[in-house]
Amino acid sequence: TLLFSEVVNLHPVAIMTAILVFGGLWGLLGVFFAIPLATLVHAVLVAWPRTTQQPVA
Repeated sequence: TLLFSEVVNLHPVAIMTAILVFGGLWGLLGVFFAIPLATLVHAVLVAWPRTTQQPVA
């Protein structure tokens, strides 16, 4: 888990959680794809624009 966390820049707890969640949802295939899917979700959340619009007075 530590090796994967350094490569994909995710916390080890996030990787273990992804393995448990995706494995619970999709079984062995979910365990196999857990790290790529977690990396994809992390990349989307980081790239998502964080705009805070000021109210127009």
